[in-house]
Amino acid sequence: MSAAPFHPPTMKTASCALRLLLALAGFLFPSAHLQAEIEGLPAPGAPRNPQVIAPRERTLPNGLRIVVVERPGLPLVSASLLLRSGAEADPSGSAGLASFTAALLTQGTEARSATQIAREVEALGARIEARAKWDASVIELTTLSAHLAPAFGLLADIARHPRFAPEEIERLRRQSLDELRVALEEPRTVARAAASRVLLGRGLYAHSPGGTLASLQRLSRPEITTFHATHYTPDQAQLILAGNVTAADAFALVEKIFGSWTTPPATKAPQRPAYAPATTPRTVLIDMPKAGQATVYVATPAVPRSADDYFAGLVANTILGGGYTSWLNQEIRVKRGLTYGARSTFEALRAGGTCIAGCQTKNGSAAEVALLLRAQLTRLGTTAAEPDFFAARQAVLTGDFASELETNQGYVARLVALAAGDRPIDEFADFPARIRAVTPEAARDFAARHYPAEKVSIIIAGRAAEIARPLRAAFPQLEVISQSALDLDSPTLRRPGKR
Repeated sequence: MSAAPFHPPTMKTASCALRLLLALAGFLFPSAHLQAEIEGLPAPGAPRNPQVIAPRERTLPNGLRIVVVERPGLPLVSASLLLRSGAEADPSGSAGLASFTAALLTQGTEARSATQIAREVEALGARIEARAKWDASVIELTTLSAHLAPAFGLLADIARHPRFAPEEIERLRRQSLDELRVALEEPRTVARAAASRVLLGRGLYAHSPGGTLASLQRLSRPEITTFHATHYTPDQAQLILAGNVTAADAFALVEKIFGSWTTPPATKAPQRPAYAPATTPRTVLIDMPKAGQATVYVATPAVPRSADDYFAGLVANTILGGGYTSWLNQEIRVKRGLTYGARSTFEALRAGGTCIAGCQTKNGSAAEVALLLRAQLTRLGTTAAEPDFFAARQAVLTGDFASELETNQGYVARLVALAAGDRPIDEFADFPARIRAVTPEAARDFAARHYPAEKVSIIIAGRAAEIARPLRAAFPQLEVISQSALDLDSPTLRRPGKR
């Protein structure tokens, strides 16, 4: 057997090694870590604007919008067929329907079995995956540009003619239920699902997009076929692609393959609930007696993607919990060693959004961590970040943007996010400038407007025997819900008659 070839370390490898050493130093000596990180790394360079390739677009007579980014060079193309409905379109009582429908697309069509699809994808050297997220369902494709025509033919068949075979439905149901039962033994999964219900009640985005144990058992083939017929239509679709193909060739190929796709007579979709955040914050502890650790979240409603101050919200979130040097991580991990890492998410969707900040910690420190999380969220709305720190947080966002544009998939992902949020395409190239236009005061004022203390809920999943007493001392209105009584389909989080 010949020896593996030697590859000298790259700058990226060296950088990763340095960061690993710094992370280890921070774990062993948390009080000295930040100083070591500052002194051991070179100063950041001046910000640079990435070279953004302008997308070109065209809409076919059937309503299908095509967006193309020409990136000659590597003989690859990435594409996403986006449908303008995702998990937010799940009917009441049918959580997981959009995700279930998307997962079944690659499991057989009227002309191909699941095995045949897998063989064709392999023969093309391609990758096809389908999934649903909030506000959109997507079928993602990566293929050699020389194989684009047959790959698009396969993509069209998967999108337009899924078979939804009963045996595939039942196989996916068993698999999904097994995975969910395992996941629901993890405090993080339980706390995150409960947080959405606490914030949004029965409103839009409140349910579990992947479904619950009860809803997944109820999903039926007629529901799945109706969802597909209602939402997988060309007038609700966009095909976004980037790679080694000209816009003219892409437009012609898409029209040839997808031009015959028609929208059937209107099928009345179930009415979606409104985005309706709960008016009263809650402090909820879900008792998981076997939990080795607790997950702690503080959560509050946020703004939709169309909000004028959306970009201020992005920067504010990066200050709060968007990386190792963020406020949350410094206060909870570096200074106190109460977690391996704390972070926050700012999810701005088509109709509304949420801000959720949290971490995992020992059961015995969950109450302390809840107070620290809430204090940092409050600080975000009262204190403007220091200029140097603020500029570094902006650079995280603009640097991520530039890094994503190094790949076809990165271009497509950014454009898919804009399309799902109903945003104009010119917002794509403007991203770095809009981030840099945010001031420390604008980020502070965003948090003051949208994250006032009286709107903040606290959700913890862990062992109540260690958490309840100190938590109730800080939050007398504490609700304790046993794991056996938990109902993620209900805004109360309780099964009827259970405590």
